[in-house]
Amino acid sequence: MYFIRIILGYCVSVIVMFIGPAGSGKSSLVSAYSEWLRNNGYLVKVVNLDPAADFLPYMPDFDIRKYVNAKKIAIEEGLGPNGALIKAMEKITEKLDLLINFISDVSKDGVDYILIDTPGQMEVFLFRDISWRLSNSLKRVSKDVYALFVIDASILKRAIDYAFASLLAIATQLRLDIETVPIVNKIDLVPALEVHGDFLRDLSIIERELASDSTSYAEMLKDISKILLMYSKGIEVPKVSAIKGVGIDELHRLVHELSCTCGDLT
Repeated sequence: MYFIRIILGYCVSVIVMFIGPAGSGKSSLVSAYSEWLRNNGYLVKVVNLDPAADFLPYMPDFDIRKYVNAKKIAIEEGLGPNGALIKAMEKITEKLDLLINFISDVSKDGVDYILIDTPGQMEVFLFRDISWRLSNSLKRVSKDVYALFVIDASILKRAIDYAFASLLAIATQLRLDIETVPIVNKIDLVPALEVHGDFLRDLSIIERELASDSTSYAEMLKDISKILLMYSKGIEVPKVSAIKGVGIDELHRLVHELSCTCGDLT
């Protein structure tokens, strides 16, 4: 894969950030996808950017906890969990060069994919300087930098729930200025889910449900749905189970289409 990408004139590595609310299964999905890639002959490196992680289901090639540890910060500075995380983000921002140098080096070595597992508390990462500084730095390393916005399928109990989750994905793209697409994880927990998480294909269901809901929340989402329709891509959103290993090939199809200059997301 490395030599093919060089011949075609591409940057070497595809960089994928996994972003999403706490409990959406980002780390498990990073583990499942990295294993799938390796089993299919790709060279992969995995980055952990969560300074408060107690356990990781994979062995990171770059672990931010080696340099910044939220629990240690909490003890040393007398901070609570949230305060320690915020302080950790500030310290990580100061050490971004360590991560970028690592990614640049392994990219030159011919790694096909670099997967970045972001902190469990999405807002602590996304609403701090580290998020846009990181995305800007990554874009200087590779032209293929994307984000997967991981959604827990169990929260999609109504069509408007997915509309709200889609809006968060679009907001993430606006914040990071990189292509961001939703991924629905943990489908093994909700096998009878009607709205599987594909805004364009489920639009009629969403509109029908919004029409029957007279709450101010639904009225607001009717207007928001127009924005979602404008900016959502014509893609079949992968429905996966990181734990069961279901749908990982579809996740890879999406990543491949994002990075393929001749591809089409429709």
